Amino acid sequence: MSADRRSFERLRDHARQARETGDYTQAARLERQAAELAGALGLPGERTRALLWEGYSLRQAGENDLALAALLQVVGERVATADPADAFGALTTIVHIGLERKPLRFCRALLDQARHYLSEIRRPWTAPLDYLEGELASRRGEFTAAWDWHSRAWAGWRDEYPRLTPATHLWALCRTAFRRRHLAELERPSNALVELRPNAMLERQLVERARLLSWRARRATSDSLPAPDPTMPVETALALLASAAGGGRDFGMRREALRALALMGCWDVVDESLARHALESDCLESALLLGDLALNQARATLGLPMLDDDYGEDTDVASPSLDRPDPETRSKLEQAGSHYRSALALAGAEDERLETQVLGATVRNRLRRLETIALVPAPSLKKS
Repeated sequence: MSADRRSFERLRDHARQARETGDYTQAARLERQAAELAGALGLPGERTRALLWEGYSLRQAGENDLALAALLQVVGERVATADPADAFGALTTIVHIGLERKPLRFCRALLDQARHYLSEIRRPWTAPLDYLEGELASRRGEFTAAWDWHSRAWAGWRDEYPRLTPATHLWALCRTAFRRRHLAELERPSNALVELRPNAMLERQLVERARLLSWRARRATSDSLPAPDPTMPVETALALLASAAGGGRDFGMRREALRALALMGCWDVVDESLARHALESDCLESALLLGDLALNQARATLGLPMLDDDYGEDTDVASPSLDRPDPETRSKLEQAGSHYRSALALAGAEDERLETQVLGATVRNRLRRLETIALVPAPSLKKS
């Protein structure tokens, strides 16, 4: 092996190590250097592979536009010496990015293109596409369909490139079971995740996130046995919160940690985290979280139990307080209403993009909960 080829392999090894430690920006930089070196050495297949992993790394770093630029290069350069698996991997990642921002019909067209490509090259790599079908169904609130797609994807998983990791599939099943409010369905993939004992930081975080979802589901299910561990959620959530502070994209990890800490009454930690790093103002999930946090703080001042509104825990009874709540409670109720109204506008845009009505309905349900506690009318419940 020549010295230049050894330099190429070292760059890719260092990029893999950077990904394992969660430094995706550095991994992308190293993959770009490897791609440039491969191009100079006349190694088109190796260049394509490095570009693909640059795209993967940029996506994990939260740089979707830069990721798309690298991935589109891979798709556009289907050179004879390149591995078809690389082009397919780029296509599926482009679809995944599209699910977050493109209209439903565009996403379906991308999925159809990827399936057509599989048919052309006659390869059995359907599991990643079934996974993406599950992600699309989940975003549209079709959680039974999402469960079926994700189960099909996991059943068809093959331990050969190209593939998603087992942790990715199991985490999708955990998320979907949580949305279906099915505790037994949630426990199986959660336990399977633990048994994987993954080494990569991102996958270790998925294990802890699944544990938090299981704890929240057990907490909301009054007849569940055994009783949820009262110390686990705080320790786990604090660890995830610290990891999320490291920069890059956390894929919802910080929001999940804040929800668990709030349910455990750790308001000082929640308030300090939000003061230090504000949540995204244009994110539906963040607006819902901020509304839920304010609503639970109001419940606490009124002597009502805190509820996991995100899980859909049983709704409140009317407030036992006087007709005129104290200023702190009134402030929290007003904050909740403000955040929910912001969420309603964001949900309307997402419903239009995904051709559904479920997200707006979710927010209106939150406003009804607020109305129940506040004993005041909620004009925002009216549909335009």
